[in-house]
Amino acid sequence: MLGIFLTSCKFNCSAGFDSGGQKVKPVTSEDKTSLSGAIIKNDIEIEVASVKLSEAYLLDSYENELTENIANLGEKIYLVIKTDTGWVKENNKSYIGASERISTAEGKVILDAPDIFKDYEATGLPADKANAISLSARITEADPGVENFVVQFRIWDKIGKGEIKGKYKFRIRK
Repeated sequence: MLGIFLTSCKFNCSAGFDSGGQKVKPVTSEDKTSLSGAIIKNDIEIEVASVKLSEAYLLDSYENELTENIANLGEKIYLVIKTDTGWVKENNKSYIGASERISTAEGKVILDAPDIFKDYEATGLPADKANAISLSARITEADPGVENFVVQFRIWDKIGKGEIKGKYKFRIRK
């Protein structure tokens, strides 16, 4: 069987969830990095440039925060990235790109979406919505024995220097 993934994106996402006892990595000012003050959950590895990140976490298909990076076959898993500042605004629009690459833990690339927001290149996104980006993926089929995956992502400003990139791991529940 070939692993098949569908990817989608949203520009805004509901918030206000509590951490539910999961591992939370608050980044403090002692870290002296561009991530200072951000809350990063779900063991997401993340780097930022010219953007003020506020939160990064995963949601299940019901938009509940994940306490473990596990999804059922056929269920979406959402990466939510929230920023305070960073995207350049022109006429109340932001022009951002987003890419996602999903591979098995062994490195076999299953999905490579180089610019999910390509359709918004000319029109841009409403600037007030671009501060909460959600990228989703769903595994509909998997090869026997394959249950661990790595998602690499990148969100960038097409007219500015802002960039967020990173990766996270998840597995399919048996």
